[in-house]
Amino acid sequence: EEAKNASEMKSALLANTSHEIRTPLTSIIGFAEEIGTMAEDDSRPIDRFAGHIENSGRRLLGTLDAILTLAQLEGGELTHPSQPIDLVATVEEAVDQFYPEAEEDEIDLQVETEDRPIWTRADREGLRIVLQNLLSNAVKYTEAGGDVWIRTGTTKERAVLEVEDTGVGMDPSQAETLFEPFRQESEGYGREYEGTGLGLAVTKEAVEQMDGTIEVDTEKGEGSRFTVRLPRTDGPAAVEGETDESTP
Repeated sequence: EEAKNASEMKSALLANTSHEIRTPLTSIIGFAEEIGTMAEDDSRPIDRFAGHIENSGRRLLGTLDAILTLAQLEGGELTHPSQPIDLVATVEEAVDQFYPEAEEDEIDLQVETEDRPIWTRADREGLRIVLQNLLSNAVKYTEAGGDVWIRTGTTKERAVLEVEDTGVGMDPSQAETLFEPFRQESEGYGREYEGTGLGLAVTKEAVEQMDGTIEVDTEKGEGSRFTVRLPRTDGPAAVEGETDESTP
């Protein structure tokens, strides 16, 4: 059974990778050919073709970056020593990058954070990957006029991050496969949204390498809520104190 699942996953990986690379490459070649055959007095705006080439190139680069990041995470190449990180400050910094895109798409991006630091023990690059992917998905799959919320909180032992949206969502019965590579293409999100489907697989791998957990609550047509729980710590001062005490 495991061998069969692995074979099916490999087939899906190859098929979807081929699609995500072939489609933008075909566009790049096609528009480049159009530019090459344009006469000097051609009235068609060349900047439109250049724009299509740039967008296709960026899509291709995104696909390759996602594949490389997942491979590096699984191989332990992106793992760094964990350190105390203020989740609130890190979230606010990450969200700032998405305000222009959300405003352009008429999406209300709302941040609900504590008015004090929430210290988590994490890998800074891993946490950046998690925030980037969750926020990017939330904005991408939410229609104009929709909402995206980013919240932080705590339990006794965990720092908690929530990213919720009013986007397309998916059937709850399919949620278990959402973190598998390329699953978004054949499930609720659909092919009308460009993307590799690797983002959530990368996110899950990064969260688990930081000794955290991630779960999703979703309903098709009503949006999704992703909840990440990471180890909580008392902050850098406490860690420095522990280090001083243990040093001869």
